[in-house]
Amino acid sequence: MNAAHRRYYTWLCTEHPDCVCGGPYQQLHHIIHVNHQRITKDDFLVVGLCRECHQGKGGVHDLGGEAQFLEATGHDLVHLAVLRRHNWEVRQ
Repeated sequence: MNAAHRRYYTWLCTEHPDCVCGGPYQQLHHIIHVNHQRITKDDFLVVGLCRECHQGKGGVHDLGGEAQFLEATGHDLVHLAVLRRHNWEVRQ
């Protein structure tokens, strides 16, 4: 992880400390699908999730991806990650 990633992750933890479920975020989830297409891993395209929403039963990995998580929970992780990344870039 380089210095730019550390600054972004620190900002993300400070500005958005909660998971989409309302609990505290504990893990970063890297967005790997956009419009149902697999993308190259982007270390700035992340969203903070609690362990349950990330890797637990009914979490994004358990359900099979961001689209399935959106369908099951109503939370659009791709949109959230893109919006937060944009907000970060505007501040720079």
